Amino acid sequence: MNITTTPIEKLTELGKHGTIQTFTKDEIIIRTDQAPPGVFLIKEGYIKAYSITDAGDENLHIIYGPNMIFPIIWAITGKLRQVFYEAMDDVSVYRIDRDMFLTFISEDPVASNALLHRVIDMFNVYADRVDNLEYTHSYSRIVYRLLKLAQQYGEQGASGTLIKAPVKHYDIANSTNCSRETVSREMEKLEKKGLIMYQNHHILVVDIDTLEKELLRS
Repeated sequence: MNITTTPIEKLTELGKHGTIQTFTKDEIIIRTDQAPPGVFLIKEGYIKAYSITDAGDENLHIIYGPNMIFPIIWAITGKLRQVFYEAMDDVSVYRIDRDMFLTFISEDPVASNALLHRVIDMFNVYADRVDNLEYTHSYSRIVYRLLKLAQQYGEQGASGTLIKAPVKHYDIANSTNCSRETVSREMEKLEKKGLIMYQNHHILVVDIDTLEKELLRS
């Protein structure tokens, strides 16, 4: 019997060619002042990529989760960007030599297709960020952001959709152009309305459909 390897399974085969590494919460994995030591495939945990503004604030770009690869732009083009990669919780990754990664992708069409889908996913994240900022009111921006986080990193359970990425108010503020105080205030409103809860420091969206209706009303 032939067993077809899915694109994601094919991409995770990269781990066999890499070296396992672990990082603790808040540890910087890649700095802006150094070339990456390789291409990383996340085994467990979440990593955020961000730049620093002229005012010294974080500008959150994207959150990477299990089976995601970074930094893709450097891996493919060799170009460095002024972006930090930081562990959001305890993380384990496979570090893969860039030349091996490029060979693997170029010689296997299934792996190449999987990588293309990853790039498209990242493009959609950035497009969502632009859409997010089109909302005038901070409350609407935050509701929209929660919906996208639930879509990208949510796990459905009996109580609702748990956002597995350990997102903090600080991270939401940095990705919605709001202050941390504003995010805390609006999140408290959502919690009082019964639209969100917290489970082990993770955000739980009680009902996606109801939260979507809240966005339409806001």
